This record gives sequence, C-alpha cells and structure tokens, in this order.
Amino acid sequence: MDANREIGEAAFGNAIAESAWTKFHEYINEAQTHIQTEFDTVYNEASIEGVRGLVFDVHGYAGTDWHNEGSDFIQWGYRLGKDSLDQNAVNNCPIDITSSSTRGSFTHARQMPDESLECLVRGPKSLGQRFNDQLPLSLASSMTCGRGLPSLDYPDPKAVASDPAYCADNDGVCHYYSGGYDVEVHERMDWYNDPSFHGSHMNTVQAELPRCIRFATDETR
Repeated sequence: MDANREIGEAAFGNAIAESAWTKFHEYINEAQTHIQTEFDTVYNEASIEGVRGLVFDVHGYAGTDWHNEGSDFIQWGYRLGKDSLDQNAVNNCPIDITSSSTRGSFTHARQMPDESLECLVRGPKSLGQRFNDQLPLSLASSMTCGRGLPSLDYPDPKAVASDPAYCADNDGVCHYYSGGYDVEVHERMDWYNDPSFHGSHMNTVQAELPRCIRFATDETR
C-alpha cells in the first residue's frame, strides 16, 4: 500500500489497505489540526485563510539514473514539474505567471505580503537554498550532497536532470520528483473533500532525500 497515491491506486480495493490508507491521512490531518490550534491562521493578500505551519512530506530515493551511485540532491517538490520550472521556456519565469492553482503547494504562502512563488521555490529564501547555505562548500562524499533542487544555486531541475555532468541515464534525462498526492491533498485542511475543497490552506512540500544523506557517515550528517 502506497499512501502517497489516491485510495484507488494505493489500495487496489483491499479493505485492510484502504483502512491503513485512511488512518495514515487522518493522522496527518490530526497533526495539522494541532498546529492550527497552537498557531492559528492568517489571511493572505488574496483573502485566503492559511494555517501558520508547513507540512514536510519526506521520502528517500535511489536516483540510480544519476551519477555517484545515486543523485546527491535533495529534491524539493512543489507540485511543479521540470517543464514548469524550465527557465528556457517562454513565460515560465517567474513561475507565478503560469501557476495560480489553489491545489498543489504553497498556495497560501505565495500570496503573502512581499512573497512570490518564484522566490519561495528557488529564491534566496527557498527551502533548497536555506539548506544549501548551511552546508560546507564541499563534503567528503560529494560536492553536491544535500544541495537543494530547485534552489537559488540550482534553479532549474530540468537543466540539471539533462546535464551529463549529473545525469547518467541512457535517455539523457534523469528523474525529478515534483511532489505527489500527499502534498497536493494536504494543502487543504478538509483533505477528505478532495477535489471539492472548502477549508483553510496549509502549505506543503515534498522532500526526497538522496542516498548520500540517508546512508551517510555521522560527519556528513
């Protein structure tokens, strides 16, 4: 059972799997409700109510199509695919121009005062760049271990995933994890009403951790 899928695809109609799937998502929603109770909500410039909190959906990936026996990047997923983040595509920069959905990721934070989706996803205050700024310039295991994709340093996942310096895939394009069902559906507090949401927002993001972090020495961690 893969809970990061809609229930039909996740449980294949199996009653035990469906029960586990439901409990998993109810637990996430219960945690969100605790955060809402503790920190309250705030309205953004579009009059959208959002919880003062952030959901991290953390995964690990093998990345065997990349060099170094697996990609070194933490892949941050905002429900924006490689093509949406392609800086060479017309009208993709800033990404706010082409992404105004109320489903997906950061649908509340992107419309807070002095914020934009472009800056939140790959600007100097993005999660990827915040992590980059805490890392040493080089690590024993890899020059890029733990670096954020996307981030200010690596703003374009499509360019990186197509670069033979990083990608070892025979087709020439490596996989980038842009965010799945969890971050899409738990962006709204009434996740169970999918797709007819009416509840408050809560910003979500997916983090795919590479092997160089998950199997690292204490020094690298």
